[in-house]
Amino acid sequence: MALDGWFLRQDIVERLLSSGSENDEALAFGDRIMRIAAHDGAEHQALSDPIDRSIALVLSLVREEGLNAWDIDLEAFLEIFTERVRTEADRVDLPACGRLIRLAWEVLHEQTLGVYDRATAIDIDEEDMEFGHDFGWELDVDDEAFAFTTTVLQGEADATLPTLFDGRLRRPEGRPTTLGELLAAFKDAADDAEALQERERVRQAAAAELKAHLEDVGGRMHDEDLEGDIERCWSALRAVCVSTGSAKVPLLDVVRRLEETDPQAAASLGGRTEANVAAFIAGLFLVHRRVADVVQDVVPTGPIHVVDLWPHIDTYAEVRAHLERVEAEESGLAPKGLIQRAGEAAALEEASAAVLAEQEDDADSWLVE
Repeated sequence: MALDGWFLRQDIVERLLSSGSENDEALAFGDRIMRIAAHDGAEHQALSDPIDRSIALVLSLVREEGLNAWDIDLEAFLEIFTERVRTEADRVDLPACGRLIRLAWEVLHEQTLGVYDRATAIDIDEEDMEFGHDFGWELDVDDEAFAFTTTVLQGEADATLPTLFDGRLRRPEGRPTTLGELLAAFKDAADDAEALQERERVRQAAAAELKAHLEDVGGRMHDEDLEGDIERCWSALRAVCVSTGSAKVPLLDVVRRLEETDPQAAASLGGRTEANVAAFIAGLFLVHRRVADVVQDVVPTGPIHVVDLWPHIDTYAEVRAHLERVEAEESGLAPKGLIQRAGEAAALEEASAAVLAEQEDDADSWLVE
């Protein structure tokens, strides 16, 4: 058996090499086929249905254990098998049916050999027994089978033949497949299965990575609230100025106060990252809007300080309103101050008085003339 397995493996490898496969792939595939053949060596091992396994075990006893072939009723097997094919045609297992048919054929072959051996073992004296004709195949069949064969040969079985093969599965005929083509197809199927498994593994890994990123997306995304950041930065600046009693405070103190104000955002991004970003961007806008100023006494290594330009105003909204009025006055769009308006009114009155005086002088000169 070991020698037969070695020859089978060599035949598989040679056929794969002749079809263009690599040497390593051919050897690996040959070893794989041999492992499968060793695992499924018994006929009943490849059958999953309990009835099929039982029938296969009984039929294999003739070949493996030397059971008398005539102790097995093939007619009963044929009835059971035909009934199952008719009732379970939609889910019939074709490989299992093929195995059972081959085992049944082996039993039938053993029965035929037994009949033939008994027929040839009869020592008949031709001088004592003369039947007038030679024995032929008639000894191997019973009366019913002989009558059926005679009826078919005479053309009188037209009513029986159409229903003779009912329930049997038919497949369209095609070109016979060579062993090399079959092995190549098995190898391609194995490669496709490995590729599908690798693709499924990559898909599962990518899905797990995506799920992890989606679960942590809130912690890695900056909350875009510019006006809120500016107001919080001003509040932190004012709080530091009040605590130190000075309008000029270090920038790092403002950042620390921002961390204390929003610890959740700072912790989600690893400490000072969120606070530094908010303080930097908001500080630029505070300088641009003339709410605060940034100074550095020693350039470039000295500490950076933030100066509150409006320490006498209590809230950020009041600071913004005051700056809007200042900007409007600078652009000439807002009402002028009371003193300026009073001066303009006085100048207007003086101009009006001068015009009236000039008109009176003209009237007096006209009267004199």
